[in-house]
Amino acid sequence: MIINQEGMRYTYNGMTYTVGAAVMATEASEYRGLYGTITEIRDGSDRETENDTPDIYCCFEPPLFQEEIQELEQRFTKLYQSPKKLDEITLDMVIMAPEMVRVISADPKECKACELYLLTTHCTTNLDSSSFTELYADYDAGRFALLQSVREEQQDGCVKDWADRDVLEEEYGIDRYEAWYRDEYFENHFVISLEKLSLMLPPDFIENPKSYN
Repeated sequence: MIINQEGMRYTYNGMTYTVGAAVMATEASEYRGLYGTITEIRDGSDRETENDTPDIYCCFEPPLFQEEIQELEQRFTKLYQSPKKLDEITLDMVIMAPEMVRVISADPKECKACELYLLTTHCTTNLDSSSFTELYADYDAGRFALLQSVREEQQDGCVKDWADRDVLEEEYGIDRYEAWYRDEYFENHFVISLEKLSLMLPPDFIENPKSYN
């Protein structure tokens, strides 16, 4: 059996492999750490290898950073017992066993959308900046945290200091608050916002979330 049309799927040991899906090579392969896509799947008498498992053909992207390039070259140099450079290492039509790849982009139709709320805070005082983010599963919990943070700044923070000096400028909405020192925005400002995000959860994460740790 040969599967090579975009979107066609093959299930093996409870894992679904889709032609066109993004994958990462696992520690079981010399290609470990590389990202690529599935281009073809062969099983039964159509397999090119003598493995009992299906042949999964992948096209991998070359590493971008010099350290990763050198690590890949060293692995293949050791494997073939002769010096190998990146342009001598096959990256397309690489035959992988199922345990050698991990699917990292599930079929969107099979995923469950989960709404999350990202609270982002950025503060700069006298050119000294700090930023942090928090995720909330509940909108009201996220907005409560936003209001608490603004209240703290108004009562005993940079916003109170600017207000006491009569240099405070403000803009705000339901999910955003911004304050700054008049005529010194770059040097002194405070911004906090709540943004809704959509997290797509693949079926195997829902069934076994510990596998993603």
